[in-house]
Amino acid sequence: MLQHVTDPELCIQCSACELACPVKAIESILGRYCIEQTRCTDCKRCIDECPTGAAGCFLDVKKIYTVSEQASWTVLPSE
Repeated sequence: MLQHVTDPELCIQCSACELACPVKAIESILGRYCIEQTRCTDCKRCIDECPTGAAGCFLDVKKIYTVSEQASWTVLPSE
């Protein structure tokens, strides 16, 4: 399954993705913008607003990463 995440290496912490999300599925945790998969409606507004492309990442995962797990990333995990 695909999980929508932000790329910590591309993110400049501008908050554009968080502000663009109409369902508040994106939150800043420890300076990382994390996407709550269960709230995301795939509207892709965050992708449209992100100036670096960091919000346009999708990982092929076996299990969904929690926002707490995402907050600890410095690079995207390899699946």
